[in-house]
Amino acid sequence: MTALDKYRKLEGPGVWAASRDEHRRDVIVSFGDATLVISDSRSMAVLSHWSLPAVERINPGKRPALFRPEGDSEEVLELDDDWLIDALRVVQGALRPPGSWITRARRPLLLALGAAVVLAAGAIIPGALREHTASVVPMAKRVELGNMVRADLAGLGGRQCTSPNGDAALTSLRRALFQTPAQIVVMRDLPLDVPRIQHVMGRYFLVDARLLEDAQSPEALAGAILMAVQRSADEDPLIPLLRHAGVVATFRLLTSADMPRSAMRGYASAMLRAPLVAPQLDPLLERFARVDLSTRALVDHPTPLDPALGELSDAMRAQDPLAGEPVGVGLLSDGQWVSLQNICDS
Repeated sequence: MTALDKYRKLEGPGVWAASRDEHRRDVIVSFGDATLVISDSRSMAVLSHWSLPAVERINPGKRPALFRPEGDSEEVLELDDDWLIDALRVVQGALRPPGSWITRARRPLLLALGAAVVLAAGAIIPGALREHTASVVPMAKRVELGNMVRADLAGLGGRQCTSPNGDAALTSLRRALFQTPAQIVVMRDLPLDVPRIQHVMGRYFLVDARLLEDAQSPEALAGAILMAVQRSADEDPLIPLLRHAGVVATFRLLTSADMPRSAMRGYASAMLRAPLVAPQLDPLLERFARVDLSTRALVDHPTPLDPALGELSDAMRAQDPLAGEPVGVGLLSDGQWVSLQNICDS
């Protein structure tokens, strides 16, 4: 077991500010895949992702401990939890290899040379450029790009549904399905002929409100969400955006961490028009097993909740990971499920 595996489920309180002059807010701090995830303590919305090897302590030996990401960021994180502080030190030590000042000085040059090589290859093989760029774009940037797509969806007429009880039910469903911070948002009036669940980017999952009317149980809806999760694992959701943006915008994102707004124009509409492919079966079944969810609620549903379900339904029914086991406690209570179905009525 690696140090990151040991602390993957550890989370604790902290205080975060976007800069020293900004309002401080209470947050929950957890460990992601080589990132430190900072989420709002009330809504659990992700506020920031920091690369673990790049986190530095501002006040060594003092309490509360103050941290910031290396570079020009003005973000500040305050921790007073001994478990979190010690875990951060251990994980950083495991992820950051020892190196001399010569090694650190050589890194920017190697990055510049690597970018030049990738650009040359990208002129001939754009796919290689897209793959490399997607592999190095951090989660914080993905969240930023995802928010840009969300703004474009609103421009297409999509409206986010929200209500106190519906939001609480959605939070319960999210916590049952995800071990790391994610967002599930219900939108209505999307320009879609067939309702769907779409992973936009940055662990942001969009649910067409019509699916809440069609779904007969929270377990059926949860199964459709897991299909979207696995689909995004099969193909990085950043790849279609880079394909839409083109080689020049992709290289600009790689070298300057900036995506021109003009290059993203029309992507939200194209994303909703793109056909949904069937996710890989074996890892999909593992996701159902991981959250103790039977496939039957989804595959036996009278109407398909995912356009690509048809070609997988027989195999998912035959290989249900909970086949023969007694039905456990539902993901949501009846009251929570009704509140979620009525989230667009307020």
